[in-house]
Amino acid sequence: MKMIHMTTMQYAFWILLVFSISMASCSMIPSLGGPQIGINYGQYSSNLEDSPVIGINYGRYGSNLPQPEAIPSLVNSLSIKHVKTFDLDPRITKSFANTGITLSLCIPNDKIPSLATNLSEAESIIRNFILPYHKNTIITTISIGNEVSLLPQFSSHLVSAMVNVHKAIKRYRLHKKIKVSTTHSLAILSRRFPPSTAIFHQSIGDSVLKPLIRFLQRTNSPLMVNVYPYLAYKQSFPSIPLDFALFQPMNSPKRRRYIDPYTGVAYTNLFDIMLDSVDSAVKSLGLPKIPVVVSEIGWPSSGNPGETAANLENARVFNQRLVEHLRRRWNKVPVYIFALFDEDQKTGAAVEKHWGFLYGNGSRKYDLNFSPPI
Repeated sequence: MKMIHMTTMQYAFWILLVFSISMASCSMIPSLGGPQIGINYGQYSSNLEDSPVIGINYGRYGSNLPQPEAIPSLVNSLSIKHVKTFDLDPRITKSFANTGITLSLCIPNDKIPSLATNLSEAESIIRNFILPYHKNTIITTISIGNEVSLLPQFSSHLVSAMVNVHKAIKRYRLHKKIKVSTTHSLAILSRRFPPSTAIFHQSIGDSVLKPLIRFLQRTNSPLMVNVYPYLAYKQSFPSIPLDFALFQPMNSPKRRRYIDPYTGVAYTNLFDIMLDSVDSAVKSLGLPKIPVVVSEIGWPSSGNPGETAANLENARVFNQRLVEHLRRRWNKVPVYIFALFDEDQKTGAAVEKHWGFLYGNGSRKYDLNFSPPI
């Protein structure tokens, strides 16, 4: 998870946004089911099944967390059927055997340079960490590193590493079942707002992301992005209204909206704006549509003393409304909520430790209904 940085021009845009959305009333806002809401997001997002794919990230930088063998039953009790991890630990992969829960795995960042030049190492990873388990555990995706696109020591090797891992998977005829991708933070965007004008950083646009996205398109793999409305809200405070970041209620008498001045597309939440920014940046490279997976999204339940929006109630409201928002959409985008557990061993800002739905001992911090309505 990376912090999002905005330029002065982007701050100025959000000040204009506040003025625009404060003038909107409920009667001015089209139904969320209408085609004019988030149209770019609709064009590029995945539409793989009737019910949205809503999964959860399983990180382990916490003290006294349950053992990997206990995780599947815990996840299943929450009605969650999709889990994303940050490594290739065989204990985790084996523990999800015969559970019906899908698993997204990750090859650590430090393996990327050698994978780029050594196909045999890629084959060894697949042979040792995938082949013994894939018949019983539903492995859907392997991410090559995590948020490395802007790190020169990895980004220059990233596409070659992805190609070699894909070749290794294809050798064992698993390429239609297991897709190769990599996760990106929204820091890859140099301009985010208005969403229709978003572009990637020039330093990686043509050299890294264009061949990377072409690889994803060629192999029918998703573009994976980490989307954090909380960070955008925090770093532009007080320009973005809190309710706009928290998926304001549909029945609100003064429901805010933002209209992209270049497309006329209306938005009623920050999440859709951020996704459309990614879609527009892909189009700016002259590339066609690609399915998007939101590999991380969430809201913290605590932070530093000044981070008043990072609280238990806002975390519950954001995640529940996210689930409801995804169910309502006529187009579906898979998301993995961050995260299953609080991780008190993480370094950095205090807020990094408090994104979990569960405390480290496995007890719930708040109620959240993942089950689809009957």
